[in-house]
Amino acid sequence: MLVLSLSILASIFYSLATGHVLSRLFDKQGPSQKLTLILSTCAILSHLLVLVNSVFTIDGQDLSTINVALLTCWLIVVSVTAVSLKLPATLLLPVVYGFAAILLFASLFVPHHIILQQIDLNLGLVTHVSLSLLAYCVLIIATLYAVQFYFIDKRLKSRDIAIVQSHLPPLMLVERQLYQLLTVGTGLLTLALLSGFIFLEGMFAKEFIHKTVLSIVAWTIFTVVTLGHHQFGWRGKAVVVTIMCASSFVTLAYFGSRFIQEVILLKF
Repeated sequence: MLVLSLSILASIFYSLATGHVLSRLFDKQGPSQKLTLILSTCAILSHLLVLVNSVFTIDGQDLSTINVALLTCWLIVVSVTAVSLKLPATLLLPVVYGFAAILLFASLFVPHHIILQQIDLNLGLVTHVSLSLLAYCVLIIATLYAVQFYFIDKRLKSRDIAIVQSHLPPLMLVERQLYQLLTVGTGLLTLALLSGFIFLEGMFAKEFIHKTVLSIVAWTIFTVVTLGHHQFGWRGKAVVVTIMCASSFVTLAYFGSRFIQEVILLKF
């Protein structure tokens, strides 16, 4: 009952924050940073309490796909909210807040009971998991910046007066931040894969090979795009679409098989 109440409360606050930002998206002054921060902070704290009560149970730690997704979503929300205080990220806020609200609400209807009585922690595993989670969060934020870049670029090319007069950031600034995030995220993903090959056994075992292959495919795409931008000045719609495809591969690698087994096939 506590998790139910907290999930609904967090969803409400996320929805309110989303509605406020969207209602003033093209306003010259933009959404109120103070009100957005208050609503998002309430949502983030409620979300954190949901995680604490969902993961740490009386029987053990519940590390099901939905709980891992909620944790990843929380980290992305916190990161984007923090970034928005200093850098232009208004277009990202309704996306991450809206997704968080939907995920929290959906989690109430998704079965998740992967209880671990004891977690065998070692330095190699912790390093790999931490780098993988951090790389995923940074790359997803970079993907959101790519979507923001595409949206602003398209509206500018259509000579939309509303976007010219709005508070939205200059296109070149968004592009610069996009490739900075992409470079950092690709570097972290490189370290995550290396740590996996160094510290973990069976990266190409039958039950893990699809994760490894999809991660390598995503890493290859991200690396080619990053090097292509820095060496040859690649940019534009094609690069944005490619980044989104790579993000899809890494998402499938991280969550795909577990989602199918736990949610669709109900194999706990």
